[in-house]
Amino acid sequence: MILRTAIAFFLIFMGCTTGNAWSAEDVLPPDLQAESREPASDGGVPAAKNDKSSRTIDIAPIPIFFYTPESSLAAGGSVILTFRDPEDDPSSRRPDSLQIIGVYTLKHQTFVSLMPSFYYNDQKGKIRVNANYAKWPTSFFGIGNDADISPEEIDRREETYMRESWTIQPWLTHKIFSDFAVGVTFDLKQSSISETESGGLIDQGLVEGDTGGLRSGMGPVLSWDTRNHIFYPTRGSWLKFWSWHYRNEFGSQFDYDLYAFDLRWYKTIADRHTLAFQALGVSTDGAVPFDELPTPQIRGLYENVFVERNMVTVKSEYRFPIKNRWSGALFLEAGDVFHNAKDYDIKEMKYGGGGGIRWAISQKEKINLRLDIGVSPYGVFPYVMFQEAF
Repeated sequence: MILRTAIAFFLIFMGCTTGNAWSAEDVLPPDLQAESREPASDGGVPAAKNDKSSRTIDIAPIPIFFYTPESSLAAGGSVILTFRDPEDDPSSRRPDSLQIIGVYTLKHQTFVSLMPSFYYNDQKGKIRVNANYAKWPTSFFGIGNDADISPEEIDRREETYMRESWTIQPWLTHKIFSDFAVGVTFDLKQSSISETESGGLIDQGLVEGDTGGLRSGMGPVLSWDTRNHIFYPTRGSWLKFWSWHYRNEFGSQFDYDLYAFDLRWYKTIADRHTLAFQALGVSTDGAVPFDELPTPQIRGLYENVFVERNMVTVKSEYRFPIKNRWSGALFLEAGDVFHNAKDYDIKEMKYGGGGGIRWAISQKEKINLRLDIGVSPYGVFPYVMFQEAF
């Protein structure tokens, strides 16, 4: 909990770094960008067309600094690069992108992430990869979904441990007609768990995967994507279904299945005013490692307080302009976890809500840095992220 509070102060710093985020082409006000078909120079005059073999690059760097008792002083940075051909129309073609994040602390804790996303075959095919390395303190609160638990009891149940892991997760999809795409996804993760609390569930070996191990799986993915923009959609939908099947034949030390869906819908109700909705679901079966069990994705609820074999979450958000690079959002979210469908009780539903502000790192590509404050019966938490929640 202390970590999220510390990150809030980090965002105050972020909000003041407008001079550090830049783009060679990011010069038009938001209300004119939709009408612009030509990149502009720093003086606001349309830039000359480059040779088609060259690509324009939009760069959005952000420094990262924060302090917590768990990590001590932490420093790092992130950068999002987007790549376009000079003749690309931003309103109809999606850019290739690469997001890089790196953080290091005085206690030798590390997080490094690379997330490239590239299109091919006239944007019919897409390759996206999530690759990261992390060595970071984590919390475990047991397995279950007792909605009546108090914040004091949550603190009492908390077990901290150190997890070191690396993950490689490629997604390969190709459109077979219209906006419908099929493909395959892989999930490879090696983790080790240490510095567990003496006498806790993990320390006693009472949960699956108490020492970590290799997780290796693959499965199909189906996607229907009609969004008008990948970073800040204002209309359309994105419906995605996928599964991972972890088997010893793939080298996995755990044998289990995971099925998931992510359904998103966007509607513009007025100029730069948007309604956004999302439904998430995860179902698992088999010998699932405790640190891979799903948890409700609710802002205002401390992550991993409730974990079980199955999870559902629904989200709604109203997004609106404020001034220039600034915009805001109000949100309401609800969700739960449960062991199986017959045991589910809607009275156990968890919920949260709140609001936040965004600052456009890149107006051209609509990449935002956001600060959200989520409120639930379990506490008040700040969130600092790049791009929208969904």
